[in-house]
Amino acid sequence: MTVNETSGAPTSFKFDVAVAAIGYEQRCRYVVGQKNVTATRAIGLEFGFLREASFASNLDFFRARGWEIHNAQGAACFDVLVAAIVEAAAEERAVSVFVDISAMSREMMANIVLALSRARSQATIRLSVAYAPTQYGISFRSAPIRLAAPVKPELAGWSSRPDKPLGVIMGLGCEPGLSLGALQVLEPNKAWLYSPCGFDERFADALKASNEHIADIFDVTEFDYEISEPSLTRGRIEALLNALEGSFRIICIPFGPKIYAWLILATVVFQARRGVGVWSFSSRDQAEVVDRPVSGETIWYNVTVGAAQFQHAFDASA
Repeated sequence: MTVNETSGAPTSFKFDVAVAAIGYEQRCRYVVGQKNVTATRAIGLEFGFLREASFASNLDFFRARGWEIHNAQGAACFDVLVAAIVEAAAEERAVSVFVDISAMSREMMANIVLALSRARSQATIRLSVAYAPTQYGISFRSAPIRLAAPVKPELAGWSSRPDKPLGVIMGLGCEPGLSLGALQVLEPNKAWLYSPCGFDERFADALKASNEHIADIFDVTEFDYEISEPSLTRGRIEALLNALEGSFRIICIPFGPKIYAWLILATVVFQARRGVGVWSFSSRDQAEVVDRPVSGETIWYNVTVGAAQFQHAFDASA
């Protein structure tokens, strides 16, 4: 699937293609501003809703730097990204792509991973993914689950063996009761839970309090992962999927830090694991809009994906 998979900042911040979200969080512009990220094609993806908090200043920031602004709700943004990569690949060299996932939704990340997969046959891609965590501040609040569905139809995870028991691989977050609620919807036979370890112990306390009853109700195995070591975490996700796919139908639920969601999506899509689902559970418009300050750290995940590795990869058009 991949070569040269590493954690740590890239040596250059000039790319062929750059992608970032333009939403209500101030961290939308943090990495681009701190590292002066530039690109031949710089693409800003607007959510099309929740135009409040830091949205206006974020939009001004990216416009002032000449970024193209596209509505992420339309199918056209998928084609724009594919075309940008293919255009850069015409020069017969590896295409450097920057993606800032800090403020992206799971659906937006899925669209980008699927676009990279679509471009696989015409480009070797040197990908740098950036994630800027937030500070701990306002306490996380519970909200009812209003959406329970695959993050994209292509990621529903239709197993050829519906008779197998259901297993869930889930990242844990700090939203009270959300992970437990998702498990109660799916009722898996077994769950594997990933707890993030970061830079602020207050997140660890909130994480424990928000998920304290899961093990009382479900059969679970728990793992910790360092958000600062994404390449190591992705390898462990791959190893777990390899161990489970023969015995379980698998659904992944990428709660928690955005970097974990990216690693799940990249592993499932780039490795063409069509039988593995990636599902989203959210409160939609019932969620509280909170513009949390940036912590000051940036997590980097770098990987080179060659066209040969993509030969049998996931294609959203299939």
